[in-house]
Amino acid sequence: MAHTDSVNPDMIPVLENKFILTKAMNRRYARVTYGRYHLKWQRITFLVSILLFAVGFVFVFLHLLIPFVIFILLGLYVFFMSWFGYLYQAAVNYSQMKLYCGTPVEMHVIFYPKFFRVVGSKTNYDFLYTQITDIIELEEMTILTVSGQGIITHGQIIDKKAFSPEELIKFQKLIYKKLI
Repeated sequence: MAHTDSVNPDMIPVLENKFILTKAMNRRYARVTYGRYHLKWQRITFLVSILLFAVGFVFVFLHLLIPFVIFILLGLYVFFMSWFGYLYQAAVNYSQMKLYCGTPVEMHVIFYPKFFRVVGSKTNYDFLYTQITDIIELEEMTILTVSGQGIITHGQIIDKKAFSPEELIKFQKLIYKKLI
């Protein structure tokens, strides 16, 4: 019986992206994705905060100081959390990533012909290219938004500086070819 080594061509890496995820990169990711996907939420909460301010000022005319202060503070809270709450969430997510990936947060993404793998110290996550729902191109990074079974949405940062110029072109061709 002849022995043949067969290598699955789908399991041969095409590209790798290794980088240190900094707090600044994580905040930029959070700001961009929050602004893109939560614009309707921001508009609604802005209107809610205006309504809370208006109700608060009604209490001024009724000479009721405690309800005035409560509604103004509530309006400020809703306003700031809806417009800047992503900063808090980014800090929480970054802390969780430090627990998952260690300090510094080392990101390792391997691109295969049919999927990409996010390599972690405890587990790996595989995402088919067909699960990519959006690509956000920034000067220094690409954000791949993925939806799939078991997750609502996953955003994966790809650091463009971690690629050589040739690899960056190969990455962009790979990702955009898979979406068409």
